[in-house]
Amino acid sequence: MSTDNAYRSATELLADIAAGRLSSRALLDSYIARIESFDPALNSVVTLNVAEARLKADLADTAVRNGLPLGPLHGLPMTIKDTFEVLGMPCTAGAPQLREHRPRRSAAAVKRLEDAGAIVFGKTNVPMMAGDIQTYNSLFGTTHNPWNLALTPGGSSGGAAVALAAGFTPLELGSDIGGSIRIPAHFTGVYGHKPTYGIVSQRGHIPGAPGELAEGHLNVVGPLARNAIDLQLMLDVLAAPLPAPRHASLKPFRVLLWTEDVDCPLDSTLTAAYQHVRLRLEAAGVEVVQGAPEGPSLERLFAVYLLQLGAQLGALLPPVKRRLMNLVAPLLRALGKVMDLPRHADQFYQGSGMSHAAWLKAQEQGLQMREAFLKTFDSFDVILAPPTFTTAFAHDHSKAISLRTLHVEGRKRHYADLYQWIAPATLMGLPSTCAPIGLTAQGLPLGIQIIGAPFEDRTTIKFAECLAQVLGGFQVPLTLR
Repeated sequence: MSTDNAYRSATELLADIAAGRLSSRALLDSYIARIESFDPALNSVVTLNVAEARLKADLADTAVRNGLPLGPLHGLPMTIKDTFEVLGMPCTAGAPQLREHRPRRSAAAVKRLEDAGAIVFGKTNVPMMAGDIQTYNSLFGTTHNPWNLALTPGGSSGGAAVALAAGFTPLELGSDIGGSIRIPAHFTGVYGHKPTYGIVSQRGHIPGAPGELAEGHLNVVGPLARNAIDLQLMLDVLAAPLPAPRHASLKPFRVLLWTEDVDCPLDSTLTAAYQHVRLRLEAAGVEVVQGAPEGPSLERLFAVYLLQLGAQLGALLPPVKRRLMNLVAPLLRALGKVMDLPRHADQFYQGSGMSHAAWLKAQEQGLQMREAFLKTFDSFDVILAPPTFTTAFAHDHSKAISLRTLHVEGRKRHYADLYQWIAPATLMGLPSTCAPIGLTAQGLPLGIQIIGAPFEDRTTIKFAECLAQVLGGFQVPLTLR
């Protein structure tokens, strides 16, 4: 496959397949050939199902030749994050104990894609049980950022983002509870959308446990792509119809630029980039106001997010460990007053062992914050914010997550701070699209988070589409040109 074809949009490819100008089988084989050529250095695709995918592609081509009705993703080959169950393929979630897990059916979101005509031919790498902002595990090893192999692509949808950036797939399916769609998109220069909570089924996603029916709190399932139009194409398959975007073009958008906060300051490279975004938007006639949203501070939102995240992830732990973490929480709270500990670590530990009564109180607390925050959307259409405080950083698997630190511009930052800017949209279940906005002087991609009101997913995706008109969109990594 030539580079030009590898990076064509899903929308263009689907039009050519439907018109008989491009065969599904040829497209599939070209993706496989590209993976064989480039993925040994990247390690993004961990499982292939070539024989079955080729059979489905041949059937898709036959349907086109015979003039049969075609679904919206008819004959489109794609890869899927290895936290989603896919019939006929293993689903490990990067965990040794799931090495032999072979699901009896595809995850609900995957089934929607397959029913629309998509052909899943590969699974992409994740951290163990999707539990990190880097992508590595003992089963498949480390996934590398195509912009610089020494750097992480983020996680947990790191393999998914790399596969897109490398031209191995036109679409990907991700999940996000701790920025797992948004941060990999930011680190690799692709587009990712965290939908409004609850509009896409999580059934068949690991974690939870295989066969679990409950919808995990905070977690969402959403699309990744190389442009905003493809994000919307995929979301239309995954979710029920949503309201039209507030605006059809860039100029009418009212924008709140929330990129300065003493609680989580940014790398100066990001600060400069976001000011450039402001200037370009204003030059295009867009109303941009710098400031913070209504309601609680970023610091307060982060604390409640960690409390609820601890409760959600703690449900996966044995009861004895949950009780122990709950006992540790007051100690961490006391030590945090005299030692440099990760911010609000006590909240996460407290959440891990909380009672149901305490959980209901924490949930109400989050809803009260949400009510205040949503007043922002009476005055603004979207909020622009960083996905995290820095660009992609070097692989670091040396310590437990709670003990890791980063050095950004000579300042030590706790690893947990990486989650702070993604916390508001996650805690409040809001749609958030991450869109690329260019490259740093060091040649690394950076993105911006576009947050919208509940169920206004089409508005944030439309803004991402319009933003590309003034800033450009996805760029092919230099190592793959």
